[in-house]
Amino acid sequence: MAFWIRAATLVIGSNKYSLDRLSFSFDIPFEDSDEPPVATVKVTNLSGNTRANIKKNDAVILNAGYEGDVGCILIGKVVGLKHKQANVDWTTTITVQPCADEILGKLINKTYAENMKASAIVRDLLNIFGVEVAKCELSTDVSYPRGRVCRGNLKQVLTEIVVNECKSRFIIRPTGQIYITKADDGINNGLTLSRATGLLRADEEKVVIPVEDDLNSQTTGEDREDDTISRSCLLNYRVSTAEVVRIQSAELNGRFIVVSGSHSGGRTGDWKTSMELKPF
Repeated sequence: MAFWIRAATLVIGSNKYSLDRLSFSFDIPFEDSDEPPVATVKVTNLSGNTRANIKKNDAVILNAGYEGDVGCILIGKVVGLKHKQANVDWTTTITVQPCADEILGKLINKTYAENMKASAIVRDLLNIFGVEVAKCELSTDVSYPRGRVCRGNLKQVLTEIVVNECKSRFIIRPTGQIYITKADDGINNGLTLSRATGLLRADEEKVVIPVEDDLNSQTTGEDREDDTISRSCLLNYRVSTAEVVRIQSAELNGRFIVVSGSHSGGRTGDWKTSMELKPF
C-alpha cells in the first residue's frame, strides 16, 4: 500500500476478473439517501461468448484498493447493459443497482403486539429478509401502546418508522449495508485523511472553512450549515455515506461527515474517492 499499487477484482455473474488481467473502469456514486444511486462499470474486450452470457439481474461485486489492502465498494445486480465496438475493441457498459434495493422492495404484512418498541420492530423486519444491518441506533425509540401494523413495501415501512416516527437517519450503502443512526450521528471508524494517507490537494475552497480549536469542536464566524466542502483522496473503500473523517491539511483541519461522493477508477487515469463534506 505504501506505493499505492492499484488492485481490484470484478465479479459478473459466475465470472471473476482482476484489474491486472482485464481492463475495466467504474463510477460508483453514494449519497445520504434510502435509495442508493446506480453505479456504472465499463469493461474492455470481454470475449464474445462472455458478452452474450451477461444477463439482467446477474450479480456484480467490485472490490478495489491497493495491494495488501482491498475492500468491497459495490454489491449489486445488472439492470442495464450495452456493448459498443470501436475498431477492434469492444466496450461493455454495465449499469448496476445496489442489491439491498431488491430486498427492500419486498412486500410485508405483519402486526406487532402492544407496547412494542420501534427498534425491536425494525430489527425483526430486517432479520426476516436477511438484510445486513451494520448499525441500528434510533434518535427516539418510539413505543406503540396499541401495537403496530406493518403493511406494504418494506423500504416504505422502514422509512416511515425510522425517519418519520423516530426522527432518525436511514442509509443504504452501495455495498448493501444498512445503517440506522441518530439524526445527528455519523459512522465513526476512526478514519484520518492527510497527504500521507492519500488526501489530494484542493485547488480551491467553496466556502470559508471553520478551523478546529480542540479535539471535538470547530469555530467559525458564520453559520455554514447548508454548505459543503469538496475534497478528494486516492481511492479509499472505507469512505462512504455518513462516514466521519478527520481531515488534516494546510487548508483544513477537523472532523467532517461525508454527505455524498463517488469512487471512480480504472487501470489508468484517476483512482480516487470524491467527497462532499460538512463540519461535524
